[in-house]
Amino acid sequence: MDEPTHQQGAGRASTAAPRFSIFIPTYNRAHLLPRALESIAAQTCRDFEVVIVDDGSTDGTAALVEAWQGRASFPIVYCRQENQGKHGAHNAALPLLRGELTVILDSDDLLVPDALERLARHWDAIPPDQRPAFSGIEGLSAFFDGRLNGSGLPQPVLDADYLSLRRRHRVRGDMKGCVRTDLLRRFPFPRFDGERHIRPSLLWNRIAREYRTRFVNEVIQRVEFQPGGLSSNRLRLRTSNPRGFRHYYLQEARQRDPSASVSDQLAACADYVRYSLHAGIGPARQARDLGRPWLWLASLPKGTLTFVLDRVKLLRAKA
Repeated sequence: MDEPTHQQGAGRASTAAPRFSIFIPTYNRAHLLPRALESIAAQTCRDFEVVIVDDGSTDGTAALVEAWQGRASFPIVYCRQENQGKHGAHNAALPLLRGELTVILDSDDLLVPDALERLARHWDAIPPDQRPAFSGIEGLSAFFDGRLNGSGLPQPVLDADYLSLRRRHRVRGDMKGCVRTDLLRRFPFPRFDGERHIRPSLLWNRIAREYRTRFVNEVIQRVEFQPGGLSSNRLRLRTSNPRGFRHYYLQEARQRDPSASVSDQLAACADYVRYSLHAGIGPARQARDLGRPWLWLASLPKGTLTFVLDRVKLLRAKA
């Protein structure tokens, strides 16, 4: 596997660590990346750097970024690696991030003009002696036409974790904001040879089990789902990366979170069985790895049935 290569833009002259690192993972999005960079250039807060990890693009992304490095008023670090998937790009960025807080911006999305200013204000509002217990600040995302991507929050500011946000407060949709860079380094994504996708919520759920997040009812990013993007064919994406999904659901099924109902645990374990079967892992190892015999036995029928239905759908799609 080729080693990642990176180059620094001229704006990197300052040796002081910035408040924010804006991390952009990208793959063949040279036609959309300028929009994301323009939104960064328009930020009212200027205490930031940009780190772009190019996951093996073949569309001229490198030349586009080099041009931006030559004219941008902010530092841009560019790293190119062999295609490994978004989580591989995330891990490659970790040693390059210098900011206290990191904003993850998909290359087809954009930041609202005062996004960094809002995030800094809300982070500073947390008393310094309480900040070690918080992972960061998360706000809302909205589509380009102004519609919220999700339900919004039940109140202007909510201190919670991602698990209770979904299960107890019933908040839906993608949250966007910033996370402490030291926590990103502490919780890198696991890698499985030959697989190029894993659920991003694996990271956020790990953080949620130890840290709270301050959620704010304000739009931080504008998002757009692209044809052919990661959300366009979920079944094929998941079944072609079964070990990563098995790992995710194994983590969820092993936990005994107070916010997780019995039905939540059964659903996670059924998906654990499902993706174990897609990965060619049989019942004996499934039961041994999980370590919760009653939960595995109760989930086995649904997980097996879902696996069979997946295979039927995939065969029909090929026909």
